Amino acid sequence: MTLLGAFTSAVLPIVAIAAVGYLIGTATDVDVEPLNTVALTFFLPALVFHGVATTDLSGDAVVSLVGAVLAYALVVMAIAYAAGRALGLPDSLLSGAVLASAFPNSGFVGIPLSAFVFGDLGETTATLFLTTQSVLLYTLGVYVVSASHDSTAGAASALREVFRLPLVYAVAAAALLRFLGWVPPVDGTFMTTVDSVGSASIPLMLTVVGIRLADVELGHLRRAVFPSTLKLLVAPLVGVAIALVVGFADPAVANVFVLECATPAAVTPLAIVIAYSDAGDEFDTADYMSTVIFVTTVLSVFVLTGLVAAIQAGWLF
Repeated sequence: MTLLGAFTSAVLPIVAIAAVGYLIGTATDVDVEPLNTVALTFFLPALVFHGVATTDLSGDAVVSLVGAVLAYALVVMAIAYAAGRALGLPDSLLSGAVLASAFPNSGFVGIPLSAFVFGDLGETTATLFLTTQSVLLYTLGVYVVSASHDSTAGAASALREVFRLPLVYAVAAAALLRFLGWVPPVDGTFMTTVDSVGSASIPLMLTVVGIRLADVELGHLRRAVFPSTLKLLVAPLVGVAIALVVGFADPAVANVFVLECATPAAVTPLAIVIAYSDAGDEFDTADYMSTVIFVTTVLSVFVLTGLVAAIQAGWLF
């Protein structure tokens, strides 16, 4: 598979849809938050439920994937923290750099990309990656922000956010139905409807990404080099190392895991910084993280194209 082939088959559809969202964001005053809310509370949970309920992944594969996601996040966070300290980043920006480096956009970019490259298996693996990452983000991620800003936001408040995530309940419901053997027929009305709703989440999520990028004000470009380098170059290598250590039984799952690790910085940590840091600090950090999100999203086109080409050529797993 050539770089051009990898780009046109897997990356170009994502770029094209996100670009339409970007044009909509620049040409209109559309409010992206309602779209984001609908995607996170309705379309994405449907995608997660259908994927988990119908997946061929074994229980051992799911456990290995969850462990790998946790290990990846912790290792990258440690690297980012140590490197940020060595570079003398202020505490407020350091927390932003840590979160931007360690939490990839495994949902709004990773799920569509994995679906284009690996089909249903990639889509399901990506949704499980996202679910695990979301739980970690709303626990350890909130703690990192609160500690760096001396925030009074408590751990209990952060933990409650986990139980407000619809996708967590979607995974739990699908897993319970599988355990009890009550999964509805795939070709029945219920599962067909859920599949239709979930499939609509992919273009919707990419459109939301594009609209969000249109609102970014580029500041801190020089300081954004550090977390952007970690996210786009170091994080994928960490993902490869962890996949080797975990030893996934299915090479496709290993490749999807690495692909998810290589996606750009996620948007959700930005919302956490705004919500859980003290007034007066969060705006500078938010501007910093917005710049990192924009830079990594644009440059990830090249990184992901090369990685998809390598995967399809059989160079990884």
